[in-house]
Amino acid sequence: MGGARSRGVRTVAGVVLAGLLAAACADGDVRPQAAATGTPPRTGKLTWGTCPEPSEAEAQVWGAAEHRPAYARHAARLRCGTLTVPADWTAPQGRRLELAVAVLPSTGDGPAEPLALNPGGPGVSGRLMPVGIASGGARALLDRYDLVGLDVRGTGRSGPATCPAAESLDASPQPAAPTHRTARAYWNRLARAHTTCAEADPAQLASLTTTNAAHDLDALRRALRAPRLHYYGVSWGTSLGATYRTLFPTHSGRTLLESVVSPDPDLRGLLDGVTRAREQRFEHFTAWLAARSDRYGLGTTADGVRTRLLSLRERLTTRPLRTSDGTYGRVETDQYLDAEPADRAGAGAALSSLARGRAPAGDGDGKPRTAAPPLVAPFAGTALLCSQVTHAASFTEQWSAYGERRTAYPVLGATRPMFPGSGEVPGTSTCAGLPAPERPPVEPGRADGPLLLVAHRDEVITPLPWARAMRARTGGSLLVVGDGEHGGMAGGGCAGRVVEFFAGAEGAAAEGGVCKP
Repeated sequence: MGGARSRGVRTVAGVVLAGLLAAACADGDVRPQAAATGTPPRTGKLTWGTCPEPSEAEAQVWGAAEHRPAYARHAARLRCGTLTVPADWTAPQGRRLELAVAVLPSTGDGPAEPLALNPGGPGVSGRLMPVGIASGGARALLDRYDLVGLDVRGTGRSGPATCPAAESLDASPQPAAPTHRTARAYWNRLARAHTTCAEADPAQLASLTTTNAAHDLDALRRALRAPRLHYYGVSWGTSLGATYRTLFPTHSGRTLLESVVSPDPDLRGLLDGVTRAREQRFEHFTAWLAARSDRYGLGTTADGVRTRLLSLRERLTTRPLRTSDGTYGRVETDQYLDAEPADRAGAGAALSSLARGRAPAGDGDGKPRTAAPPLVAPFAGTALLCSQVTHAASFTEQWSAYGERRTAYPVLGATRPMFPGSGEVPGTSTCAGLPAPERPPVEPGRADGPLLLVAHRDEVITPLPWARAMRARTGGSLLVVGDGEHGGMAGGGCAGRVVEFFAGAEGAAAEGGVCKP
């Protein structure tokens, strides 16, 4: 996801969802513990302490190289603490959890209100997100807000929930499309691993819900003695923000939700939506290549380019190109066909080379290169996501939906959808083996505070139609950023719009607004 394009917190756009797709492992096997003997800590209590030294991984994510001096300066001003909350908000006298909190105080002269931040995932540590925001293009938020970071329950330093058996599960190299047998075998292995972890601590797993996380946010608001909580969430953080606004409408302040997850919790529909967006992006890619036929030589019309590329893929599927630089077959070709808009030049050059029977040249060949990022708790993220979706626990249903996607979307329907509910093997789900949520997810509704929904026009992880669907449920305004990024608005060319919205400039959230980064 384009590391060369990252600026400050913009790096998180690649971190957030790629982390779960790559199944990055959290450190250690620390589980939330019941309170020690004696008087349990009071629910809702915020205890301040010394900030732990940021790890190299935290600095890597929240303080990109070009912002290291600012990162160090802001990190020195942090206030850190722990918030005590019940594991289950329907049983507040029971087991307790301690959540890691960090507050970066406002540098303005006037009174400041809290602005809570969440980077999404789900499962990404958000405790140091205030430092990343303050080190990038939206740093002016500090003029009027205390920036608040929280490691959501089960993530980061908030008692990370892990499932080593699932996180170490090897999907093995997959063919161009899995068979029913291989997909079922993977599903069964993942389901057994999840069942083992669920049986080890069923109460912990049951506590990892978006609804509980929203109640944690309001406990944080009360602990900060604020009448309302302003909020900026990205990706899954939009689900958390929408849930918070719905449950606590009178305490919801200004809310910006970027790269919005669909309000429809059906996993099948989510995976269909992502695949549809990727198929449309490919069609735009063929038109782009046709307009540059002199450079790439793949055809002069979009239809001609499409036919040429699919023929090339078929040839490399049956007869992969084997070179000293590697082997190029169906999997590699699909990666080039699925290029992000910012990677089109490299992917086009690679496909042009392959069409001539040559290996792509150099590292800039347009193939996605996503390393497993730090700060992601995959099991907690899986549990949080699966608490929000329906129709996820049946292999038969997931496999049937996969077959329909392959037919409806012949270019990319056989590949793995770019959404964390999809298993490592297409046709499976990361929710395999997890019990169905005890309570349904909260239906997004309306609240008092101003709401701005932000969608990136060409992105495929949380497609633009999802933001429109959310807006129909929640109201608010929609701003479309004219790029294909997932998140990262606060670190890019449209960061000023973030600052304007939280400053109360309603023109920043005008109906039908567009921002060109």
